[in-house]
Amino acid sequence: MATVYVLACAHEDMDVQAGTCAQEQWIPQPSVVPELTIEDAQQIGMAIALLLAVAFSLRKIRQFLETFN
Repeated sequence: MATVYVLACAHEDMDVQAGTCAQEQWIPQPSVVPELTIEDAQQIGMAIALLLAVAFSLRKIRQFLETFN
């Protein structure tokens, strides 16, 4: 995946009163969500699939037991 760079200003280079930056620099864009490896994504997907399988199984068991009432 390509890294996206954004224009930023270091804290020590910022002139607050004038609202200007003495030395601008390009930095990698910060992300709210950390990057996932393929293994991490597969692990999350398997956990979701397992949760859905358990929910489906419990629903079918409940439907089966309701036939006896």
